[in-house]
Amino acid sequence: MAAGGAYLSPTVAAPVIAGLCNGRMATGTPSRRTIEQLTVREHDVLALLGTGLSNAEIGTRLYLVEGTVKAHVSAILSKLGVRNRVEAAIVAYL
Repeated sequence: MAAGGAYLSPTVAAPVIAGLCNGRMATGTPSRRTIEQLTVREHDVLALLGTGLSNAEIGTRLYLVEGTVKAHVSAILSKLGVRNRVEAAIVAYL
C-alpha cells in the first residue's frame, strides 16, 4: 500500500481484472458511455492505471508530475463513479 491505495503489480493486474470481468467485453453499457466522456489525457492515464502502474510510474511514462497524475486519477474516479483505482481499472476493461 502507498498513500492509502492498494496497488497490484502489472503481472497480477491483468489476470485479476480479466477474471473479475469473465473475459467479456461490454459495449453500449453505461460504463462505456461514461468512459467516452473522459479527456484524451484521462484515457491515457486510465489505460496505464489499468496495467497496475503507480502514479509515479504513470507520470514517468506520460511526462507528467505525480501531482498532475493524481488530479487526473481523481477526475477519472469521479467521472466513472468508482471508489478506487481497482474499480476504475475494471471499468476500463469492460
